[in-house]
Amino acid sequence: MVGLKRNIRKVSKYFMRDNLILTAGAGLGFCSSLAVTNKLENSLTMGIGVTLVTAGSFCMVYPFKRLISTAGTHHKISLLMIIVSVFVAIFGFFAQAFVPEITANIKAYIDLITTNCIVLAVISEGLTVDFWEAQKKILKACIGYSAALILLAFLREPLGFGTIMGFSVLSDTFPRVVLMVTPVGGFFALAAFRLLLRPFLLKAGIVYQEASSCECASAADGGVPVAASRQKRGISKATLITIGLGACLFISLIINIQTIPALHQHFIILFPVLLNALFFDGIVLSKLLGICPLLNKSRQIDAAWKMGVAVIIVTTLSTALNWLVYNNVLVRCSDLLSQYAQLPVRLEKIFYLTVFIVTIAVFVQILSVLLRRFAKNVYEQMGQFLELITVNCIVLASATFTIPTGARFMVTTTTAFGYGLHWMMVVVWLALLRRQRLFVPTTAWDEDTVAILLLGIMAAIFTGIGMIHIF
Repeated sequence: MVGLKRNIRKVSKYFMRDNLILTAGAGLGFCSSLAVTNKLENSLTMGIGVTLVTAGSFCMVYPFKRLISTAGTHHKISLLMIIVSVFVAIFGFFAQAFVPEITANIKAYIDLITTNCIVLAVISEGLTVDFWEAQKKILKACIGYSAALILLAFLREPLGFGTIMGFSVLSDTFPRVVLMVTPVGGFFALAAFRLLLRPFLLKAGIVYQEASSCECASAADGGVPVAASRQKRGISKATLITIGLGACLFISLIINIQTIPALHQHFIILFPVLLNALFFDGIVLSKLLGICPLLNKSRQIDAAWKMGVAVIIVTTLSTALNWLVYNNVLVRCSDLLSQYAQLPVRLEKIFYLTVFIVTIAVFVQILSVLLRRFAKNVYEQMGQFLELITVNCIVLASATFTIPTGARFMVTTTTAFGYGLHWMMVVVWLALLRRQRLFVPTTAWDEDTVAILLLGIMAAIFTGIGMIHIF
């Protein structure tokens, strides 16, 4: 019996200590774990996809590890994402051939494996060790990721649908918790698992207790822990004046637009699109994307709004550029090839993901160079955030969700702007809430779990707002 307990603890430590979803506080891999776990078959497909893509990408990258390791951070990330996108496209074709129904449900999230933080982090770490040791790390991380997805699915699918893999496990008289199949349920399910598992993980020595703010405040003096005092900061007069002027400018702009028939017609079309992307179908609270950098950058208000501004700029401009490349290069080349090829080959169906990644990486690099050359002060404030945006999945998602559907240029650009504005709004709100220290880390609570719960509450509020029919 003692030996069995020892083996169980050893296996648990191996797969749970570095589990980036259930135990770690880095916030990696949260997007897909929230989005696809409403059904077990979706979780299994995503877990298999992440494992195969990570292993295949690493095998291709490893022979060139010296070249990639010596490259700069931005170039390294861009090269890895381009290689990963190729394997994602290959896995997408196989998944569409063998499990078309499941693939149709999570196709958008399969594409976003390209920006999965776990994939990029494991490959980058694997380049620092030998090949077989790296394969062990990849297997460990991917199995831990898949196990987390399966655990979440075993909670959400029975409560939401009453089934597991299509087989009924609960009687029809058992009440269905519809919340579990919505984005709101994803936040609460992940927070519940982290809360339930944390006492066991602490007892087993898999994770360790966080130091509270009072302990940190008295560590230097060696005395009794004393709660650190916080100065209350009110809203300055300059901030109030800026908000008032901004509101007046917005109202006057709307009034002037209504007096011009051409602009008024575009306003009627684009304003509901912007509101939908900003509130009703937000990239974070509805589509469950961009959560990993959001949790990390919401620890400080200053970093939150700076990252938010950078996200808005990059998301809007890169999506507009991707629309031009997609429609003027890929589609036209496909039309040209179809005139000479016996079988119709549509390049926009095969290479769109890789082309989007290349366009985003090149755009971010050019923007960094221009800011460093002509606006050095701005670059010093946002240069590091621009490099991190390359792996922010909302930048790629804003293109993959809108451009292949045939949306017009202005609609696509407005949607991308709304997605970026929504991300900035959520990250600033979360940073303000986390600054208030509404919690004290205990045996059951850790900081990131509380942040996930706060996001769930925000998602519930926005879901209720989305049920209001304005237009």
